[in-house]
Amino acid sequence: MKRIWLCLGITLGIFILMGYSTFKVRAFADQVTIQVEAAVTALGQDDLPAAHQAVLDGAALCEDMRRSSVLFLRTEDFIELESSLRVAASYLAEGSREEALGELGRAAFQAESIDWLTRRWL
Repeated sequence: MKRIWLCLGITLGIFILMGYSTFKVRAFADQVTIQVEAAVTALGQDDLPAAHQAVLDGAALCEDMRRSSVLFLRTEDFIELESSLRVAASYLAEGSREEALGELGRAAFQAESIDWLTRRWL
């Protein structure tokens, strides 16, 4: 009987960890998507400093998540997303709007892919 309770306890622990990690990654993907959309909107309004700041905020979110998410997802997903945002920030610093928009589109796709990875099991 003790083994059955132990197995149920372990299973419950796994489900709690899975739910927590899924929540964290979904919240992260939503926050990064908001930052990317804010950057694209700012670029549409010719506000390069606001777009640059939104991209840097998104990259900081990626760095924080990457450092604390070893248990949640593959780390290279966060590295690729962060590198896309940092490249977009460097294009914005140079004033290259077209290239920055391309990198922002790539970053939006990667954030959507991360979100999709969390939803495929449910």
